[in-house]
Amino acid sequence: MHKLLIHLALCLSFCNAFGQESQSQKVKYRKTMPVFLDLAAGINSSKFIDFGTSPLYYKGSLMAFYIGLRKETVKREITYTGFYSFGNYFMNYNRISSASSGISNVSIRHSRLYQVNAFSNKLYNLKVGGSIDMTELMRINESLLNNQFGFDMFFNVMGSVKISKNISNLNTKRIWFIKIKPKDRKISYQIDCGILNATYRNNFIYSNSTAVYNGAKLFGSHNLNLFSGFRMSSRLNYEHTIFGNNSLKYSYIWDAMMTGKDKQDRMQLANNYLLVSLNIKFR
Repeated sequence: MHKLLIHLALCLSFCNAFGQESQSQKVKYRKTMPVFLDLAAGINSSKFIDFGTSPLYYKGSLMAFYIGLRKETVKREITYTGFYSFGNYFMNYNRISSASSGISNVSIRHSRLYQVNAFSNKLYNLKVGGSIDMTELMRINESLLNNQFGFDMFFNVMGSVKISKNISNLNTKRIWFIKIKPKDRKISYQIDCGILNATYRNNFIYSNSTAVYNGAKLFGSHNLNLFSGFRMSSRLNYEHTIFGNNSLKYSYIWDAMMTGKDKQDRMQLANNYLLVSLNIKFR
C-alpha cells in the first residue's frame, strides 16, 4: 500500500512538473514571437439593402482605415485588428429622384491561427483557427424622415483557414532591362465562415412611440437575435519587404453579412476593400 502511494505521488509530481514546464514553454514562446504593427488605408466599394425601411439597394465608395497588432511565426498567428470606414451610399430609383445614406462602420476582430504540419512545407503553409468579430453600423438617411437613423450590431464567431506561399527570390534577376533585387515575398489567401452569428438591431421600422411618452430611446425597439444571420469573408494578400524587417502589404478583402431569415426586416451588406498597409516590426 505504501509503495502504491509512493508511486502515485511520484506520478503526480511528474505530471505537475511536466504541466508547469509545458506552460512555461508556451509563455516563453509567446514572448519571443515577432510583433508587427499594421497600418493600412484604402477604399471600400460597398452595397447594402435593408428591407426594414426600403426594398432598394444603396451603393457607395467609402474611405477605409485599418490598424492591427500581429504576432506571427511559421507555427502560429495571433492578431488584434480594428477597421473603420465611412462615406455616403447612393440610390437612384428613377432619372429624377435619388437618395443618399451616410454610413459609419466600425469593426473589431481577434483571431488565432495554428499551423497544420501535415499540409505544410517550405513553400506552402496551411493554418487553421478561428476569430471573434464585432461590427457596428450606423446609418443616417434623411429621405426616410422618422426612420432616418439606424444602428445595427453584428457578433460573429468564425472558423478560419489560411494558406500562404513563399515566393521570395534569393538572387538578383533581370527581366529585359528590369533588375529585380532579392526580396522576401509571399502571397496568402484566408477565408472565414461564420459558425455562431448574432445581431442586435431594430424591429420592422426604426421609429417607435417612446419619444411621445418618455422621450427618445436609442435602443427602444432593438432586439438581440442569437443564432441568426450569416457572415463570410475572404482576403488575398501580397507582401514584400522594403527596409529592415518591415514590409508593405497589398490586400483585397471581401466581407459579406446578412441578418435573420425574415425578409420583412432582413439586412444584407457586402464590402470590397482595396488596402495598402505598412507593417512595422517591433520585435
